Amino acid sequence: MTTAQAHRTAAKLHPRRIALFGGSFDPIHAGHLVVARAADRRFNFDEMHFIPASRPPHKLKQHLAPFPHRFAMVALACSEHPHFVPSLAEAGEDFSGTQLHYSVDTVRYFRHAYHGQGGRIFFIIGADAFLDIPMWKEYETLLGLCDFVIANRPGIRLEALRLVIPPDLHGRPDAEREKEDEVVANGSPVVAQLERTTVYLLENVSSEVSATDIRRKANRGQSIHGLVSGRVEEYILKQGLYR
Repeated sequence: MTTAQAHRTAAKLHPRRIALFGGSFDPIHAGHLVVARAADRRFNFDEMHFIPASRPPHKLKQHLAPFPHRFAMVALACSEHPHFVPSLAEAGEDFSGTQLHYSVDTVRYFRHAYHGQGGRIFFIIGADAFLDIPMWKEYETLLGLCDFVIANRPGIRLEALRLVIPPDLHGRPDAEREKEDEVVANGSPVVAQLERTTVYLLENVSSEVSATDIRRKANRGQSIHGLVSGRVEEYILKQGLYR
């Protein structure tokens, strides 16, 4: 058996779990990291890619800090975690982050990069964003491309999350898939079992930290200590961001 064949066999037996965590990250803050760590503990990911959004389609009118600044803050926040990876997936060819990117295309990019190696892709998303997913580009296709992990918050019921998934997407899992899902979920409720993918719920990860509040405090010259990681705080202060 060649080395390449050995790697392929190992990948089939132990598929790598690749998590995608996208957002404006303007700035990346303690709340994002709380969700990331909780998901990582629950699902035991091999890699978690933090993807600063280029121009989020739902925030086209919102002024964002330039992409290079948002990426730099993500890179600093990820530096203390061995398998948290800052991602340039939506940076564009010139790394300016000015082109429009859709989640369905970003997931396709990662599937192309990892699926051949037997990787399993998970998309981490907040409950509020998931409730709006019917407005996303090709959302039915997206739901079938990867597994979803919904970070829930108080007040959002499981049934409300199920209702945004078209009934015809639901499927019956085969026994092998169901067994694998039990291992992966490790106690996380399953929102929906789709034809090829699963939607999980990640509970008790709510955070009061708000990027809007952080920008407002930074603008007023108030302390943001504890709201962002120490390295991100230092970067914001040195660069004069949000002033």
